Amino acid sequence: PGGGEPNCPVPASGKCAGNTGPFCPPTVSGMCSDGSAPPCVAAGGCPDGGAPYCPYLPETGLCEDGSEPTCRTTTPTTTPATAPPSTTAPTTSPIFTTTPGPMICELNCYGDAATPVPLPGGDGNGVKVDSAQQCRDLCTSTAGCEAIVYGKGMCYGKKDVRTSKCQIPEGYVTEMITAPYGTCTLLGDPHILAFDNPNGHHGAILQLVAGDYSLVKSHSLQIQGRFGYSSRFPSAASTVGVAMGVQGHKLQVLYTGPDKGPSGFQAFWDGARILQGGVPSSFNSADGLLKASLANMDPQEFHPQARHTIGGVSGDLPSFLFEIPPNIRVYLLIGEETVNVVITLRRPDGSVDGYCGNFNCVPDDDTILDLQQRGVAGAITSGSLFEGAPPSPPFQMTPSGDGPPGDVDDCEPNLLAQAELACDFPEPAIKDSCIYDVCAAGGVEGVAQMDVVSGALGMEMSRHFEIFGMTIPSPFGGSLPAHIQWGFAVLLVALVTTSAAIGWKSKRSGARGRFGFIKVAADDDDPDEDEEALLPAGEYDQVDG
Repeated sequence: PGGGEPNCPVPASGKCAGNTGPFCPPTVSGMCSDGSAPPCVAAGGCPDGGAPYCPYLPETGLCEDGSEPTCRTTTPTTTPATAPPSTTAPTTSPIFTTTPGPMICELNCYGDAATPVPLPGGDGNGVKVDSAQQCRDLCTSTAGCEAIVYGKGMCYGKKDVRTSKCQIPEGYVTEMITAPYGTCTLLGDPHILAFDNPNGHHGAILQLVAGDYSLVKSHSLQIQGRFGYSSRFPSAASTVGVAMGVQGHKLQVLYTGPDKGPSGFQAFWDGARILQGGVPSSFNSADGLLKASLANMDPQEFHPQARHTIGGVSGDLPSFLFEIPPNIRVYLLIGEETVNVVITLRRPDGSVDGYCGNFNCVPDDDTILDLQQRGVAGAITSGSLFEGAPPSPPFQMTPSGDGPPGDVDDCEPNLLAQAELACDFPEPAIKDSCIYDVCAAGGVEGVAQMDVVSGALGMEMSRHFEIFGMTIPSPFGGSLPAHIQWGFAVLLVALVTTSAAIGWKSKRSGARGRFGFIKVAADDDDPDEDEEALLPAGEYDQVDG
């Protein structure tokens, strides 16, 4: 619908075998620009040949949950099939769609992951429904509703969904009717947590070779990262710069040296130097599009692991923050010669790809092999958004010393054993990146030790929750979220306290361990009268007011 290329392949007819439709409208020729065609619906299909938003069950023609699928048309677009993807700053155009079509995510987006939207017949706490389609209809007919959380016969309206804060579901799915917000994070050398894997549950993407790479590549928004070598990691590239093309403008921020830290970095907006006043300084573009600042900030306000290899364990640190309100925010934690990057944005219109992934709520299709197959893994050879900026220092583009291990299988056995002991984290991506850094550094000391500490801090922060401005730790540890653990703890304390009080008063009243249940009027708040009702006649004088 946004004019993007389809997910490939498709026959020249624009329809799949069996008259089913591709997952998006085909190009004029029905083919992708590389001549291949998009994958088709496995079974069944919509009456007009369009693709359903869920897999059809051929025997019923319904979705797996029994609901009616929503079909999309296969009307061809007018985008030329051979048009090459743009690598320059895009022209002014709408960035974010309001109706991209539902995107079903295996997530439960409750709590601070989304803002509740009361649906007809409910008060924001959900309504009972018979099908997912009924839930969709309630949302689409309600002003401000952008997504639904559906499961166990209940439907919840949501808006401003942030997938990085959603939880692994237990019988629920979240269906995005309007594009959600997502977070992509680049840590260390660099371990990339894509939009569909924001907390590292599915492993990180690793790229160790210097160059300019596409992080977010879409029709209307491009973000690129420059990876280069550093004094700490002389043979394994880290992120040393970020560039963004948006609405005909270009942002560039990168390490140019020779100073280390904030004074060694430069930032440019449309070729003009900005944020030259040191820490703190700020900049607002004349058209109001960009808000930029250089200041001391808490990295963990942007991602629990944002301190990785750079930020120690506490305190505010020099950072860049670039905002295109209300939908784009790019945070950079400044190291000596490198940066950690946290990109948070509402999903751009049309197709999305790059090292931050395709943002389709499928975490397993953004591995380095997937990126290679989609043609977005290689370094950019022409059309880099860093063109026109000062060059990076030569040492950042040329590795020195022994090359890093290709993967942890190349790590020396004793060192690998130390790494596995030190990097005992539950999230696979955080654990793997920590082990790799220990192997690359040759020991747990130094940078790798900081990696271990910051990883542990990130995990500890994930086991806390905030209430009334205070950060509260989980009482029991383990994998349950802190707020759920505290809920159980409060309930347990309440039950124990109530039981003890009943037992004590029963003993005092001569009940000798016998219990009785009485029906009390809703407006009856006299505890003495309640206790008297439990006592045999003639023993009321034992009640101690």
